[in-house]
Amino acid sequence: SMLELILAGGGEGDQKKPSMLALVNKVLESGQKNDNPTLAITKLEYYAYETNLNLLKGCKERLIKLGFQEIQANSPKGGGSFRRATVEPANDVEITVHLRPIDFQAEQSPPKEIDLIIGCCFADLFDPEQLTLSLQRFAFGGSPPLVYFPITFAGTTRFIPAYPSVPSRSPRNQMIPSDTTAFSVYSESLTRHGHNLDPSMIVDAISDHGGSLISKGTSDWIIDPSLDSHLWETMLYFFGMSGAREMTKHYLDATGWVKQCRLNPRTIVVSNVDLLFHLQADSHVGEIGEDVASIGDAANSNLQTVSVQEIQFVSPYNVTTVTKHWDTSDSGHLSPDKVEIESLCSLISSGTELNVFKGSFESASQLDTTIKGMAEETMEYPLAYGYSLVGRVVACGSNVDDAKSLIGKLVFTFSPHSSRAIVDRDAIQLVPDGIDAEDAIFMPFVETALSLVHDANIRMGENVAVYGQGIIGLLVTSILSMQSSLISSSDRFSSVTAFDASEDRLSVSSSLGATSALQPNAAALAGPFDVSIEVSGNPRALQSAIDHTSNNGRIIVGSWYGDTDVVLKLGIDFHRSDKTIQASQVSTIPSALAGLWSKERRFSFTWALVKYLRPSRLITKRLPLNEAQQAYELLDGRQEVAICFKYD
Repeated sequence: SMLELILAGGGEGDQKKPSMLALVNKVLESGQKNDNPTLAITKLEYYAYETNLNLLKGCKERLIKLGFQEIQANSPKGGGSFRRATVEPANDVEITVHLRPIDFQAEQSPPKEIDLIIGCCFADLFDPEQLTLSLQRFAFGGSPPLVYFPITFAGTTRFIPAYPSVPSRSPRNQMIPSDTTAFSVYSESLTRHGHNLDPSMIVDAISDHGGSLISKGTSDWIIDPSLDSHLWETMLYFFGMSGAREMTKHYLDATGWVKQCRLNPRTIVVSNVDLLFHLQADSHVGEIGEDVASIGDAANSNLQTVSVQEIQFVSPYNVTTVTKHWDTSDSGHLSPDKVEIESLCSLISSGTELNVFKGSFESASQLDTTIKGMAEETMEYPLAYGYSLVGRVVACGSNVDDAKSLIGKLVFTFSPHSSRAIVDRDAIQLVPDGIDAEDAIFMPFVETALSLVHDANIRMGENVAVYGQGIIGLLVTSILSMQSSLISSSDRFSSVTAFDASEDRLSVSSSLGATSALQPNAAALAGPFDVSIEVSGNPRALQSAIDHTSNNGRIIVGSWYGDTDVVLKLGIDFHRSDKTIQASQVSTIPSALAGLWSKERRFSFTWALVKYLRPSRLITKRLPLNEAQQAYELLDGRQEVAICFKYD
């Protein structure tokens, strides 16, 4: 199939796509200058590796139908070489296909000067480190090859819509699992058989060996039972065969789940990603020291003027960037107790910052009463805002005692989005070893999620609902899932149910361990819950949380609704319910916890959670700061989960 896409393209009728050869030649043609000879592909060597010898006969028959002729039978196992000339517009392309009936990892004589390696539905079957080392055997001679992994399984499968768990009719007092739990158990089975369900581990492995990620995009399978019943049934059979044994181990009714799926057939969505790499790229990890940053008075810097780009909210739904020029030859640009940070990345808050973007805030209120430098600022346009920035220290004021050890260190600061920041020495936090910049920018979000979990005071066995699966909601779900467990019972215990209107976000919830990941209209069927945590920012979700929390239960409100008037129905049922509604805010330690927890202790545990959770996998788009307007519009339209700004 991949060879046919290269030669002839895909699709039919209006959906017909050009061949990869045609596309590449068009790119070459558009890039050439008038005085240069025509650039085009004239020869293609295609090496196909396949260990299933039963497929080779069919492969050869297909090649012959495509116009190839066998020119060499080079293996007693059935391999060989085939050739044909195919006519592209104004080009004759000689194509040779080499069938290699061996595992690519066992190749004793890798072909030289490979330009492109393709592994379709392939990369998740290997240990990422071993995969990288095996591929590097093909990376010698000529330019570093590209590596393309289309349709790499990203670890989650779901039905749309998803169903919650229900009691089973089985005489064994079991539960029919929620769709989320059933697919989670299926993923566990794949992991036990050696599958890697985290594409970021492939990115990390290739990057660790000098490669670089060029592009990443989604390529989900969407299987509608009304359009392709055979494929739908095949997938359901596969899920059942792979996951039934694991479900039984958890005392879940696998047979009942499969019957329920057939009785209510719904669209299957399998999350996949396409990955494109340079297998090897020039990489240099320099030693950061006094040669790249100044110590003490800013006048010691060789750079006289620095251009600094900073975000500015101008009016509702209008954000821009302003450029400032810092004269570093003037020692006054850096006060004695300050440090200067060169930014690497910063993360947008899809809650608070979106309210600022939309103008949904109380004018003249304080930005933050507890963050140094923000207590004096008020929420009025024009406004620079943001509170999650990571960079490296490049200069220190004369009174900073640990200046020499700070230079070059990776640090976090509660600062607005900006290419550089100057802050008090005691306003930065050193990023612990083993945490990279893109994980570190999630620190305040992880702390907020931890604070919500602490305020909820969830007891073992209690069932929790999390309303809203933005960044905070996803992190709450992830932390709660660390404490949840599957316990054999006809009732639910220690379940974590995530609600959101976005199927993409529910998919992420599933990957983070939610017991059920459901549309909001399923709350009545899935509840009631012992504890509900509302972090959607939507007043309707707060009403749902109140309605579907058990009597004597607890509703924890982490949302900031801005200047929106919230109207709730608190009638006789609520009056008699003894439910508790509690606001939760991360800025301080609640008095009930102050005897055991300090801000320092919570920060320390937060960093440990950041290292464990690796939250950078939640980032769905990276943009430069000058595309801030697009970033906030995408988040406001719920088209992305998390967006970070990257700084050169």
